[in-house]
Amino acid sequence: MKRKVVLYGAFDRYNYGDNLMPILLRMYLEKHHHEKIKDIDFIYSSIKESDLSGYKCMPTIAMRNLLDIPDDSTVIVVGGEVLGATIGILYTHVQDSLLVTRLLKIVKRFSPKLLNVIAKRSYDGVWDHPYIPQKSSFKNNVKIVYNTVGAKPLVSQQKFIKQADYISARDDRTYSALKKFCEPKLVPDSVLMVSGLVDDSFFDTHVRKEIKELVTSDYISLQACPYKVKFTAQQLADELDKTINEHDLKVMLLPIGYASGHDDIVFLDKVKSLSKNKLLVLDELNVWEIMYVIAKSKAFYGTSLHGVITAMSFAVPHFSINENIEKLTSFVQTWSVSPYTKPITVNDISKSVSNLDASNKPILESAVKRAQGIIHDSLDEIASVL
Repeated sequence: MKRKVVLYGAFDRYNYGDNLMPILLRMYLEKHHHEKIKDIDFIYSSIKESDLSGYKCMPTIAMRNLLDIPDDSTVIVVGGEVLGATIGILYTHVQDSLLVTRLLKIVKRFSPKLLNVIAKRSYDGVWDHPYIPQKSSFKNNVKIVYNTVGAKPLVSQQKFIKQADYISARDDRTYSALKKFCEPKLVPDSVLMVSGLVDDSFFDTHVRKEIKELVTSDYISLQACPYKVKFTAQQLADELDKTINEHDLKVMLLPIGYASGHDDIVFLDKVKSLSKNKLLVLDELNVWEIMYVIAKSKAFYGTSLHGVITAMSFAVPHFSINENIEKLTSFVQTWSVSPYTKPITVNDISKSVSNLDASNKPILESAVKRAQGIIHDSLDEIASVL
């Protein structure tokens, strides 16, 4: 029986970065390690079965159905803010109803344990911390790899994380927490390598013509999650109107977080309705179209870590618009360059456009090239583990 490589992560709901990571990981391995993986079957897995192929994402098999994979197979936790994620928190992210999501968050506020009980019955995760695989749960001997993971692990998780055959952390925050009890590598989030895997010819076959036609003139792209901003929709609309009037460019409002609990579209639709200009909300894009809009931007602004990482990969100026998003601030301070390492406020958007300096691009490109080299070295080591 052929060995399996299970690419495991939070991609049973549509959320740009999470869905993109396993696709890019496999693309790299197929491009650079074809001989090593030619006799391996790749399986995409999450907590539950899903099919998001309409967004150019991969269908998933529930982890519970993969506990009998053959000897010497490997489970790769592909990345993301997974180390501290509980079954309850993740359950709030797969709801179809905004009302249900809000009710579950109320339950979490008063009793996280009750939320976990509800989630385990309804969501059917194998472990209470679903993305910390336990080797003892598998019928046969398997290897465990953590690829550019984020968050701070709990003490109760340490014994399971220590079982890993390879582990890399995506920023100093996670790396510092892990190295207290294991031997992690410090490696940038693997989405940062995307500009080395896709180009305009790739986009030509994965991006609809009507999307390309929308982004032919200068524009900035902006994403915002309503739960991760410190300003109102009206404040953002006013600042974007000011930016448009002062700089004569377009603004593309770009939802990236489609999963419940993110709800970018809810906030950005409100911003559009409050603006005095005709802002575009680019909704219902596949993962490559989201990437294309960011890559062709004059600058990207957002609360999304993977939105910022995508912009950085393509050497596009990138600004966090909330200083309190720890995972985002830690990442840019670990891997990016000034002035993109410092978050800005909503009132600084127009000013930041005025200060865009083309001379920064070679410095940013150099930082990206160095970071991509670290990613490649790490993935080469993972290929050897497989």
